[in-house]
Amino acid sequence: MNEVATIGAPGSFVIEGMQGAMKLAQAMASARMVPQHLQSSPGDCLMVIEQAMRWQMSPFAVAQATAVVKGKMCFEGKLVAAAIQTSGVLEGRLNYEFTGEDDKRAVICAGLIRGEKKARTVEVKLSEARTENQWWKKTPDQMLTYHAARVWARRHTPEVMLGVYAPEEMADAQEERCETVDITPEPQRVPPPQDYAKTISGWLARATQPEQAVKVRAKWTEIVASAEEAGAPIPEDLQNHIAGMITARLDALAELHAETGEVELEHAPA
Repeated sequence: MNEVATIGAPGSFVIEGMQGAMKLAQAMASARMVPQHLQSSPGDCLMVIEQAMRWQMSPFAVAQATAVVKGKMCFEGKLVAAAIQTSGVLEGRLNYEFTGEDDKRAVICAGLIRGEKKARTVEVKLSEARTENQWWKKTPDQMLTYHAARVWARRHTPEVMLGVYAPEEMADAQEERCETVDITPEPQRVPPPQDYAKTISGWLARATQPEQAVKVRAKWTEIVASAEEAGAPIPEDLQNHIAGMITARLDALAELHAETGEVELEHAPA
């Protein structure tokens, strides 16, 4: 916007570079008749002015057909359709052919791009396009034309629609995000259960003196207490089973040995 830019019909608006655009944005932001989301917001007004320059339209006319949805500037369907018609990419105008009734209602939108010989088309079905907007109930055919024009331009002349969204598109985008976001919590990684019986049995097998078996019993007592504190208590039947294993080994060693020995208990769980 460094050069002089004319917006709309000849003589309607002349903006001299960025400074001129910013002055117009300040004036627009101070106007009471512009939409509320543009009042006291020169930056947003400047966005509208820049878009109006691209479309060669009056910035105030464009401003009246804007809305803010999900934090983004959106443009009404009728404005987008008008912008496509005045963009200069078409030879003639977009044509609409309706088919079907009620939920089977559809429209075929056709447009001839300058320099081409065959019209390009898109088909839009009412059942797939309509939203909760009340105008889809009041004037469904009109809303279908707006929607079809937007679909046609996005497919065949995306340069016209660069950065331009209609309120319905933002609603659709929000629904898609809600549908595709997986809110299932990540499964917690639970360590494999400790085979306490096997561990204690191994320690008891290496105990060759009663005193060694006593140490195994002391270690087992610590393990039971630690598990309790961690909120994962060891089942009582397993505790009784292992206590019986230790007692049996102590009795066997007492009968076989009169002397005491000591063996290092390796690989004890923390």
